[in-house]
Amino acid sequence: MMRFPMTVLRVVTLAPALLVSFVLTVVVCALLPPALGLIAFLAAAGVLVALALGQFEVPATAALTRSRPATAAELQVMGPVLAELGVRGVDVGTLFVRRRQSPGTLVAAAIADGAVMVSPGLFNATYRGGVTAAEAAAAIAHAVGRRRAIRPRLELAVLAATTPWRLVGASFRGVARAFAWLPFMRLAWTLRGVVGVICIVQSVVEGRAAPGILGGAVIALTYLVPAASRRIEAGAEAAADQLVVSLGLGSVLAGLLRRHGHPMTLERLQRLETAVEQPARRRLHLVHG
Repeated sequence: MMRFPMTVLRVVTLAPALLVSFVLTVVVCALLPPALGLIAFLAAAGVLVALALGQFEVPATAALTRSRPATAAELQVMGPVLAELGVRGVDVGTLFVRRRQSPGTLVAAAIADGAVMVSPGLFNATYRGGVTAAEAAAAIAHAVGRRRAIRPRLELAVLAATTPWRLVGASFRGVARAFAWLPFMRLAWTLRGVVGVICIVQSVVEGRAAPGILGGAVIALTYLVPAASRRIEAGAEAAADQLVVSLGLGSVLAGLLRRHGHPMTLERLQRLETAVEQPARRRLHLVHG
């Protein structure tokens, strides 16, 4: 399988999001009264610059990720977990708790400057004893490993800049779910590549190549962006697994995932349950005089 640098994959996934978000922002500001539109555009640009410079990190993280800083009681519950991570060399900065938890919500996710977001389910399970401190530490360490593998830059600024893209994506997914019951909808989506080729050929034949190529490029992105996202996730997962294994928590994480029915490939299971090789101790040879 051909390997691509993480930077290239990130560009493939972020470039369309940033471009679409910029266009949508400009369109919305243009629809407003001139003075109000200019103020809104400058305010949005100012917020992005401030986030890029590292300002307002705590409120921005809370707003953009729909989370909140952990309370004193929650920090007390997670105290043994954070201590376990500290002993193993993983420092966690600000701890956030997600406000809502859906089936697809990650148990833990790392973000800028050592901050970690934890799901309410992990807090409750840790408090009630359903998850041990070592298991919670393994989950958080895995989240830290994922972020180290991806190495995002200007994370909060990019997250804020791509908000329009995420809103549009959520709207389209909602519409798709609403009409998923219609016959041939899945078939039509599967054959979108054929439609793109026909669009390009027809436009070129009619002497209008630009619209056809643009439409074909949009359809091509529906293949490229998900494929790049899957590559990023696979690479980040493998790197995070290696970090957890190096911390001696691989089998702990494997047991946690297995107990909660998380699907795992045999390759990943073997990777997590690989024992960390300890350096061989030097033998002392006594010299008898």
